[in-house]
Amino acid sequence: MRSTAPGSGESAAARFAPKRFVLPSGLVVLHQPNPTSPAVSISLRVAAGACLETSETTGLANFCGSMLKRGTTRRSKQEIGEVLDFTGSHLGSSAGRHTAGVGAKARSADFEQMMELVAECALTPSFPEAEVERTRGNLLTAIREDEDDTRQVAMDGLRQLVYAPDHPYSWHLIGTEETIAQHHRDDLAAFHARHFRAQASALVVVGAVDLDQAMTAAERYFGSWPTGADEVSGQALGLIAALPEIPDASSPASAVRKVSTMPAKAQADIALGHPGIRRADADYYAVTVMNMILGRFAMGGRLGYSVREEQGMAYYTFSTFEAGFGPGPFVVRAGVHPDNVGAAIDSIVVELQRICTEAVGEKELDDATSALIRSLPRALETNEGLATTLHTIEQYDLGLDYLERYPQLIGAISVDDVLAAARDHIHLERFGVSIAGPYSEGE
Repeated sequence: MRSTAPGSGESAAARFAPKRFVLPSGLVVLHQPNPTSPAVSISLRVAAGACLETSETTGLANFCGSMLKRGTTRRSKQEIGEVLDFTGSHLGSSAGRHTAGVGAKARSADFEQMMELVAECALTPSFPEAEVERTRGNLLTAIREDEDDTRQVAMDGLRQLVYAPDHPYSWHLIGTEETIAQHHRDDLAAFHARHFRAQASALVVVGAVDLDQAMTAAERYFGSWPTGADEVSGQALGLIAALPEIPDASSPASAVRKVSTMPAKAQADIALGHPGIRRADADYYAVTVMNMILGRFAMGGRLGYSVREEQGMAYYTFSTFEAGFGPGPFVVRAGVHPDNVGAAIDSIVVELQRICTEAVGEKELDDATSALIRSLPRALETNEGLATTLHTIEQYDLGLDYLERYPQLIGAISVDDVLAAARDHIHLERFGVSIAGPYSEGE
């Protein structure tokens, strides 16, 4: 096992001492004190994301999530705004591919008031008709903006290439003009009633609030969240169990390509990849280290050095493994001059071939693992970062000692593990390439 560098995360892990408890309703509550901060972060996540839609109802979860802060059975949107203005607090609501949520940032002195407001928005949204129509207009504008964004068009095109049309990872999160037009108030209310359940949720409190305060407020404002008829009181179902099983997704049988010609643009964007891994896969950490070496950061890694710095083929390039509850995409992204599209793709493929066929050097491996371990404290510098880390730990059942174990999990990855991860999870002959910009097939 590789030794852990001094100051590489042990101190952050030592300060990380969260407590977890479950309310009688089944809601999981996680608390992390941060006495050095005068503020508090409150974050609720619910298993109510886009993976619960169908290909005909895309955008419904996002629409619902956007509406949670726009009026409740007790307060109008204007009245909510007055509370936020008076306290100087921030309130947000949204939905992603797996979960939806409501969150707030406030001074610790306003903790009780903001906990009440978060609960109110999550449990009793009213979906006022005027706000539904206003939000619909905003979403339609956002869809049109995405359709004019080469980076977004390239990524949407890749998802459509490599996932089946009925796979939840093929959909655009905010939907289409057609689906958004068909979602009405009753659809949003029904989606909320069906999926917002205490036993499929996790509440995180981080900041200058002690454990007794957090427990008392959670019980006061979320204790009345009813338990479903088929759910056992006092037991948390968990986010993973509450979600539908995300199906496997195979890489294309052969290389596939999609070009979205956008002549008015100056830059072409490339998304190259295929379905990847799940967060729960046993070799997740080997893949994480391998991708760090390949090009996790736009200005670093082999892709950045070779394609961008040495050859000057790209304005930016990086790679990601979007490991989630299901097999999220492995993607190499690049922004290039239209004349360099073909050469940039060829250069990217060369780097993919190299990491799949040649063992990385020990120094390169040490640099990658050290960088990953050193990045740990940065994720814990803010209340929001701590809250996000706690949600990740809860969602994927990593254990409250995860940060203590993380340096060892990363440090244990060997040169052979990296090579095996690349060979197992990068499919050189079966990837999709999506290109968007002032470029036409055959150029």
